[in-house]
Amino acid sequence: MFQIILPSISGNTYKLLPLPKLMSDLRPNSEIADGIHWIKGMSNSYIVETHDELILIDTGFNKKAKRIMEYIKTELEDRKVSSIFLTHHHTDHVNGAYHLHSIFHPNMFIHELDAPYVTNEKRRPLPNNIVLKPMFLILNPFMKGKAVHALQYVQDKETIGQIQAHFLPGHTPGSLGFLTGKVMFSGDTAVTNKHGDPSLPPKLFTHDMNMTIKSFKKLASMKFDMMLPGHGNPILHDASLRFQDAIQKIER
Repeated sequence: MFQIILPSISGNTYKLLPLPKLMSDLRPNSEIADGIHWIKGMSNSYIVETHDELILIDTGFNKKAKRIMEYIKTELEDRKVSSIFLTHHHTDHVNGAYHLHSIFHPNMFIHELDAPYVTNEKRRPLPNNIVLKPMFLILNPFMKGKAVHALQYVQDKETIGQIQAHFLPGHTPGSLGFLTGKVMFSGDTAVTNKHGDPSLPPKLFTHDMNMTIKSFKKLASMKFDMMLPGHGNPILHDASLRFQDAIQKIER
């Protein structure tokens, strides 16, 4: 059992409900553990409850951001999103940031190396595939979200409230994981495969796979019970142990 204590924008302090109690079944777009909600789309987003405000991990595309709004209205008493933590700059994780920021005006956190892609000061790299590169060259202007400039930079092992950022470069230059209690939001540094086990992200959209493997091993060295990835099903128990098996497969 653990609790998270986070300051709200208003300066008050609220306690999060204990998180380790799991729901009886794992279903997307629902509460998967006390105070943690999984919103599934092309990528995963997560909502963490505080006393009367909410924290969001990744926004997804703009269409998904609207679905997040609907979920908050129907399932979470239309509470305010006080903070948004972005694991990395890829458009399927941040495209809805502008829409949600315009509604809630939350604190929004990202690593400095990924920020220029969210402010649209840099163009996102194309996939590492000779066939897909021309396609994404055409699609990129349409996939690009509206720029968000109200970003706060977060560094390795910096703690905001009880959420601790961990620098996990590789999938993107500024990829982050967020640890709160015994729950790791791993972004795309560690996803889950069809068997539900920790896995490396695909090379196709990864900036530097060797660096990603180092960051994956960094995650494997940490202790947490739950891993909530950017893609694939969440791991709700024994996540650290399951990383050890994944590391052995990588090193074979």
